Amino acid sequence: MHVKIDRYQQAGKVFRKLTVLLLASGLSWSLTLTAQKQNFYFYGKVLDKETRQPLHSVNISFTGTTLGSATNSRGEFSFFIDTIPVYMTVSHLGYQTQRIWLDNSSPSITVLLKPEARLLQEVEIKATNEPIAFFKDSQYSVLDYAVDSNRVYMLIYRFRRAESELLCLSLFGDTTSCSGALPFRPQGLFHDCLGYIHVLSNDSSYQIFRDSSVLRLVYPSDIERFRKTLSDCVASAGDLLFFRKVSRNQLGVEFYTINRKTSQRQHLTRADDEKKMKMLRRNPDDNALLMMGDIPDSREAFQQYSWIKNVLYKPNTSSLHKLEEMICVFNTADYTLELYTLNGDFAAKLKMQVQETNDGRWTTEIYVDEIDHKIYTSFLKNGTFTLYRIDLNNGDLKRIVTASHMYPQKVKVHHNFLFYVYDVPGTGDNKHMFRQKL
Repeated sequence: MHVKIDRYQQAGKVFRKLTVLLLASGLSWSLTLTAQKQNFYFYGKVLDKETRQPLHSVNISFTGTTLGSATNSRGEFSFFIDTIPVYMTVSHLGYQTQRIWLDNSSPSITVLLKPEARLLQEVEIKATNEPIAFFKDSQYSVLDYAVDSNRVYMLIYRFRRAESELLCLSLFGDTTSCSGALPFRPQGLFHDCLGYIHVLSNDSSYQIFRDSSVLRLVYPSDIERFRKTLSDCVASAGDLLFFRKVSRNQLGVEFYTINRKTSQRQHLTRADDEKKMKMLRRNPDDNALLMMGDIPDSREAFQQYSWIKNVLYKPNTSSLHKLEEMICVFNTADYTLELYTLNGDFAAKLKMQVQETNDGRWTTEIYVDEIDHKIYTSFLKNGTFTLYRIDLNNGDLKRIVTASHMYPQKVKVHHNFLFYVYDVPGTGDNKHMFRQKL
């Protein structure tokens, strides 16, 4: 009997020891996790967007937290934060508040705050936003167009014959110069990163030169050489050229700069479709089809190849645009906008406030108004095209106008006008061009 009691006592002692050890090890594990919790470090400066002077005592806060910071006398700030992604709000008296999406894009941030204009209440007088037939002809159709410096360059062709002509018009549709009949069949227009416009054919490119009322085609170049030189260049600022390069599987896009004086190449950022790349890693056979150099010969293999390449893994259409004194990189996979200075310094990241919907789709297009310094995207539902302006302070979207025609093509925004080409029903391949006030 005494032996049994001793055994029970010994068992109790062992249990208590195990309990203490487990509690101690649990506490140690908890302390280890706490110690290993990652802190993310960010630093940078806040400048007046117009004067580029540093701003001191600028308030910095973070959505959903009690953390905060402020800039010093040199406009500099730095902080640690243990949770990303998160919104960082930058505010200062007399300036527009800016909201920045913080993730692991860059630890260095150059914030440019725009002075807030305080005006008396305005009375807005708007012209009708009904479309005006910018170019309408019963015999000629619009092949392509480009807008530059308040002029519209337009390729037209007589759609019942192989005759083409190049026109230059004012923003109000008045023809100011023309080329006469072109001696070749053009394929379209190309607006390069240096601001020049070219006419492209099957084998050559020609730069457009406006000489009073006559448009001349100069500096002919082999089309393959032209594309290798300029097709990837998407913007320029001073000595820097900005390039866009698509990966072999078309799911990633790299943006980089080349200095025209030193020829030095510098990585800017990369936009990847993370969801599609993760799906691709789980399906190696799909990856093999995407990386194929030659198009399959058999019908069945071609259908599978086309489905994989154009439907299941749509090419990443992320783009880079110059807007006033900023460079905007639009990631079409996650609807974020990265903003950089013209020197390539990271300034902000915005999360566009798009809403999920089954009734339509947000397009992957960005439209830049280089005159009014605004940037837009669009929503398409059952052929109805609606233009939205993007607020570069917080990523919010504001509905601006709905195009008066279904399925508009070659959409551009310039000087507060919406331009687009439209198929005229019952007229074969005749296309008219319209202009609509925003």
